[in-house]
Amino acid sequence: MNKQFKTIISTAILSTTVLIGPSCNESYLDLGDQNKLTAEIAWGTQAGVEKGLTGAYHPLYNSFYTHFNAFLCSGQSDEFTSASPDAELRNFIQMAYSNYDHRWNINSYNYLYQAVFRANQVIVHADEVEWNSETAKSNVVGQARALRGMHYYYLTMLYKKTPLVDWISSPSDQPEESTFDQNCKFIEEDLKYAASVLPESFDEVGRVNKYFAIAFLGKLYMNSGNYAAAKDCFKQIIDSRKYTLVANYRDNFLPDTENNSESIFEIQNSDESPNKFGSYWGFGNDGADINFGQWRERFMSAGPMGYGDYIVADWTIDLYKDEMDKNGGYDVRLRDNIVYPELFTDFPGQSLYKGDYTSWSPSWLDHIWCRKYATDAYLDSKAAQNPNGINTRILRYADVLLSYAECLVKTGAPLTDAAKYIDMVRERVNLYPLAESVHKDCFNDKKSFMRRLQKEREKELMFEYDRFFDLRRWGLGTDAEFTEYVKSYSDKHKRNFVNGREWLPIPQTEVNNNPNLTQNESY
Repeated sequence: MNKQFKTIISTAILSTTVLIGPSCNESYLDLGDQNKLTAEIAWGTQAGVEKGLTGAYHPLYNSFYTHFNAFLCSGQSDEFTSASPDAELRNFIQMAYSNYDHRWNINSYNYLYQAVFRANQVIVHADEVEWNSETAKSNVVGQARALRGMHYYYLTMLYKKTPLVDWISSPSDQPEESTFDQNCKFIEEDLKYAASVLPESFDEVGRVNKYFAIAFLGKLYMNSGNYAAAKDCFKQIIDSRKYTLVANYRDNFLPDTENNSESIFEIQNSDESPNKFGSYWGFGNDGADINFGQWRERFMSAGPMGYGDYIVADWTIDLYKDEMDKNGGYDVRLRDNIVYPELFTDFPGQSLYKGDYTSWSPSWLDHIWCRKYATDAYLDSKAAQNPNGINTRILRYADVLLSYAECLVKTGAPLTDAAKYIDMVRERVNLYPLAESVHKDCFNDKKSFMRRLQKEREKELMFEYDRFFDLRRWGLGTDAEFTEYVKSYSDKHKRNFVNGREWLPIPQTEVNNNPNLTQNESY
């Protein structure tokens, strides 16, 4: 597991702390304007801004990127339900939303803005210092703007109309509300700039690069309805030949196969984080120990390694069992993504947590649990209760292929052209090409093909930070037929979804404290 980038971040944070601390001499008693002094020392040189960029990467270890992204982008979708003993959390997962300031919601919102703040510091201060070359400056600013683009992408796709802040903000600021379209334009400008100045790769693993920016730009276009522009972005990545699918699907979620040929960007996690309840918040200045691991397994997996707050929805098993592979077995992604009662009979010889579990545990009841990103492949059940050091894959090539296929369909290309890219993903898990499969009738019309594509996307990308956005893009809340389709298999949508809840509620505290901000519709 490559921990080089994590070590660099730790060292740079410590260096920055030493740099901005007071000197130990008689002038210590003469405080003066300490805020001005700190800014001059920390940001007054190229080296200071470069250290600030390291600080802008650190929010990748805050609680949004370590687990809240999974809780919101997957947990609020049709993929999960809940039987949590925490009633407020259970209501939130079930879309009842009894408290718009639920900690999952308000902390996600706040931590994303904290990440924006750190990127803004770099972007603003970069124009105030001398640089040894324009390339050095554009590399630093490009990375900061790429990161800011990603943070605003999640803010916008979750909350729709969050304020745009491109200055170094103060607690008393009350920024104007921005529309979804205004936000998308802002994100587009950040990502286009980053794509134009960043190199294809860095020597340091874990830095954002040109293809990171292009991939997020494609996702932005696709989720804002501009399929033609999205198609061009995804085509650039495919035509670059920089990425390929790995042979084994599960290698995308294991510690020994990180940063592989399929990875466009992943957060470089470590299992060396403190094993303390609460350290998953991820920021020392928020009363938590510094964290460099992910914590989704604790909340989404079965006990004793998990808290069991999130339960996988039943329909996911049938999704995978709608066909057999070329050898007459089930799709291996069912085994790799889900722990379910028939796992040990459907896939003989399976064991979890180094043989601690070779059959279904009664403590798991009849629930279905998330296996993706679990540590069961290399730890026993006791060790698995430590922080999870598996890297978080934010962008991978399979997503690009399936997104490109969807863009081809939406822009009027022949269905057979789109199928080529879906078949590349299917071939990896030993399934027949669509035209030779039990689903060959999907070629009868565009609507049937899109429904098949939606299922193929879910099979591949289940629990990977896109499902909440996918459902909205396909018509949840705006297309009556698709909305009823989702309600037909998702009980929580049938009970609690109303049009408008394809977006999350803006934390009520934010609305109350900023007269320029209004709550989303239906809340």
